[in-house]
Amino acid sequence: MAFENLRPELAELLAEKNFTALNEFQNSVINGIRSGKNTLAEAPEGSGKTTAALVSILEKVNEPAEGSPRAIIVCASDQKAYDLHAELSKYTRWLDLTVDLAHDRGNILQQRNDIFDGTEIIVANPKRLYELYIQNGFNVGKLKLLILDDMVELFRTGHKMQLIRLFESLPKCQHLYFSTTFTERRTAEFIEEYLPIYQTIKA
Repeated sequence: MAFENLRPELAELLAEKNFTALNEFQNSVINGIRSGKNTLAEAPEGSGKTTAALVSILEKVNEPAEGSPRAIIVCASDQKAYDLHAELSKYTRWLDLTVDLAHDRGNILQQRNDIFDGTEIIVANPKRLYELYIQNGFNVGKLKLLILDDMVELFRTGHKMQLIRLFESLPKCQHLYFSTTFTERRTAEFIEEYLPIYQTIKA
């Protein structure tokens, strides 16, 4: 599917980057984000979950603004956070948006200062995100969108408690979770506890 439903400047940028169309799953996820509903996006590997996440952020965070972040994407590993940040940066620079990376291999003081200076989007692993949050490294008062990338992997790698502590402090915002399945016991229990109302989109 083409980009008729995206805001014009984002559609134009995607086309300039030789991204020709969204598949049915990606389009459904973005429509879900546009609806304002919490969304579980379930799809096998290779279905375009990463692209759906990136375009959803760029559709939701549609203009620059000083102060606290409007979107946070949480990744299970430093490498995945690094890769997503690199991909997202290809687009944010042309939309006058700032995206900051927070991961264990970086200097936490520098990351804190970068985020504190003002950013629209944070890409992070749970451990570093939680460390920055408890150090008052950023304010979540204007948060619009929280994305969990690969929930099964996040829980498999032992990040459940960090996520719970974060969730207990977050304001009301829209949630978008990606996974190959949401029936794994720990994942299902977490959703039941912290996301009672949602829609499910499957590839």
